[in-house]
Amino acid sequence: MALLKQTWVVMIVLSWGSAAIAGSCLPPAPPWMPTDPDDVRAYADLLKRDVEIYFGDVERYFRCLDHERREVFEQAREVGKNYASTLDTIDQ
Repeated sequence: MALLKQTWVVMIVLSWGSAAIAGSCLPPAPPWMPTDPDDVRAYADLLKRDVEIYFGDVERYFRCLDHERREVFEQAREVGKNYASTLDTIDQ
C-alpha cells in the first residue's frame, strides 16, 4: 500500500511540475528570413544581427528552463516528502 501511495504522489508531483515549467519561460520568436535573394543581400547586416540576437535569446531561454526545472524539482521533492508524511499520519 505504501508503494502505491508513493507512486501516486510522484505522478501528481511530476505532472504539476511540468505545468509550472511550461508557464514560466517564454521561447524567443524566430527572426524573419527573406526568401528573395535580392532581399537577403540588401538586408544581410540586419539579418545577421537579428540571428545573433535570436541565438542569445535562445541561450537565455534554455537557462531559464534549466533554472525553473531545478526549482520545481526541489519543490516537488519537498511536497512529496510532506505528503508522504501526511499519508502516514492518516493511516495511523
